[in-house]
Amino acid sequence: MKRYAVIGNPIGHSLSPAMHNAAFKELGVKAAYEALEVERLDRAWEHLRKTYSGINVTIPHKVEILKYIDEREMAVDLIGAVNCVEFGDVVRGYNTDMYGAVEALKTEVPKLRNKRVLVLGAGGAARAIVYGCLLEGMKVSVLNRTVEKSDELAMEVEEKLSKRISVVPEALLDKTDILINATSVGMAPKVDASPLTSSIPSNVVVMDIVYNPLETKFLKQARAAGARTIDGAEMFVRQGAESLRIWGYDPPVDAMRRAVLKALGGR
Repeated sequence: MKRYAVIGNPIGHSLSPAMHNAAFKELGVKAAYEALEVERLDRAWEHLRKTYSGINVTIPHKVEILKYIDEREMAVDLIGAVNCVEFGDVVRGYNTDMYGAVEALKTEVPKLRNKRVLVLGAGGAARAIVYGCLLEGMKVSVLNRTVEKSDELAMEVEEKLSKRISVVPEALLDKTDILINATSVGMAPKVDASPLTSSIPSNVVVMDIVYNPLETKFLKQARAAGARTIDGAEMFVRQGAESLRIWGYDPPVDAMRRAVLKALGGR
């Protein structure tokens, strides 16, 4: 039986085991997936290599694990972090967040090229989303509480992709097709918080990366305005599906989504 795991510290809250084990059951393959708390990567690495066919990686190991990788895809170089590893004769590192964000967007906007997207935030998740959107040919703006951090991301993007993003001081929603919350604002237990106070036009597609709660205050604002929405579970499922593809499986996305929704409380 092949074994897979997600490693991190802490890791008990992870929904990945429920999602991936549901996928393996749906596919009828003999494989198992677990959450593994790893405090020190250097001490755990040999065990991971010997025991698992592949792993997902979360905080705080997504950057440190780079030094153990033999080969890595372009997304890793762009984002500067690894969240999926394939073990074999060589160790290959991937970052599926970029793919997950783009595929989640395509559920509501199949043709992304030339769409105008405003990303709220400039942290790790925002970085993955920004690069994914740029590679799809989208026009990207970033709004972050700390302008210096947005400026750093803009300079990094120009250096790595020779593309430009706009750093904006406010949400110009009349010039926006897609609005994405790439911050943790609104995540439990602070469910009454929203990253945006201004009203949202009905023609803007709104995505939130927060999936606990599934319907954030931000998404409630958007739905009340008549806007189409994409919840945080969608990006989570899509990045998980890409991990399965990397490991050689055809991901049953619907079964994975059902498992995540059930784990979130049956919603």
